[in-house]
Amino acid sequence: MEVKNPQVAVLCNNEVFELLKKAQENTKLIGGMNHSTILYEVNKYLEQRPCAGQNATKIREFLIKLKHMPINLTKKEKLMLVNDPPDSVLQLSLGIKDFYDRLSEPETEMLLYATKNFSGQFEIITKQERVEEEEVEN
Repeated sequence: MEVKNPQVAVLCNNEVFELLKKAQENTKLIGGMNHSTILYEVNKYLEQRPCAGQNATKIREFLIKLKHMPINLTKKEKLMLVNDPPDSVLQLSLGIKDFYDRLSEPETEMLLYATKNFSGQFEIITKQERVEEEEVEN
């Protein structure tokens, strides 16, 4: 048997998480203690990752948003953004090759805003909350 294309597509963590949940339900049919342990450990790990709160619709919308940005990202870079959405410029720079050469500051802010929005980390601070924070600091 010959492998024609070793990597036709890659799976994001959310897809793996969903597949493992289905496989864990069927472990009695598959059997094997080692198999069950591996499924359990990987499932527990993925439950603590951002993929646990994602769904296919949310991922699709995020990828469409990335496609319409003036930034050319590779498939692997997009996968990294989906699997582990960065919350700082440093994390963003670690996942994108030649980050400082390819992205300007406004593009960086746009991408960071989109990833924070996707991951649910984006906090909207109202004017009232900002005033209250300043009063507490003083």
